[in-house]
Amino acid sequence: MATAPPTKDSISGSGSTPSNAQARAGFGAIHDNLYGVGGLLGSTGLTSDARNGLGIGSVISFRNLLINGNFSVNQRVYASGTATTAANQYTLDRWRVVVSGQSLTFGAATPDRVVTAPAGGIEQPIEGLNIVGGVYTLSWEGTATATVNGTAITNGGQTAALPAGANATIRFSGGTVGRTQFELGTVATPFERRPVGLELLLSQRYYLLFTGGGSGVCTSSGAEYTVNFPATMRTPPTYVNGGNGAIVDGLGALTVTGGSMSGSNQTNARLAVSASGTTAGRGANVVNQTSLFNSEI
Repeated sequence: MATAPPTKDSISGSGSTPSNAQARAGFGAIHDNLYGVGGLLGSTGLTSDARNGLGIGSVISFRNLLINGNFSVNQRVYASGTATTAANQYTLDRWRVVVSGQSLTFGAATPDRVVTAPAGGIEQPIEGLNIVGGVYTLSWEGTATATVNGTAITNGGQTAALPAGANATIRFSGGTVGRTQFELGTVATPFERRPVGLELLLSQRYYLLFTGGGSGVCTSSGAEYTVNFPATMRTPPTYVNGGNGAIVDGLGALTVTGGSMSGSNQTNARLAVSASGTTAGRGANVVNQTSLFNSEI
């Protein structure tokens, strides 16, 4: 608990000027109230310590440019320790394993995950639209080493001036890592914890697992329908059919046997699914269809 502040009379006096001893004691009490044990602004005088002391963390929100910095979002349902089959394969959202055949290992998100990066590293490219230029600070928890654009950086250390509008790649290698943060400026502030739903939405700009389908119209060989993305994607995405559902046409449910994308932009995609027994022009409701949209850097 912080030391109580002095009364105003201890410093200014209500009549005659307070004695030197009284004033010294009063100003000392102010110091202890602000910076003493349990002081309101911490004990170091640093901005980050003051924010911690006041319990408000980072005053300016969205300082952390790393998405899924606590490794909690896992749309791909990547299983810990699963060897990758290609270089730069994405695993947990926004994090890719650099070397093919290596893997990322981790436990449950409670709510944060501590992951173990392989020797070849895991990395996240930050979209250049988010880089305003200048010096940035990288901080994390754990034993891993790190680089920014291939240059080694210490925990809490600063980059050289980064050019505005250019992608920046953050890599962690050979150790544990959690609560990663990359922010503009020269001070490592406390880890910025965003709501999990917001962190998911930020991740969906680059990758979207969409399950459920939508309403459309039957064709002679299946159905067509539109998927509206929950977030505007970085670019018109590529598509992979992640699992077949059914077409409900008002008379019955017809099993889907495949799917493809006939067109997309950054906000929606037009999908076609195949099935036998459909009647062209009949209304269709596609259900339990899984679609994977990829717009990663």
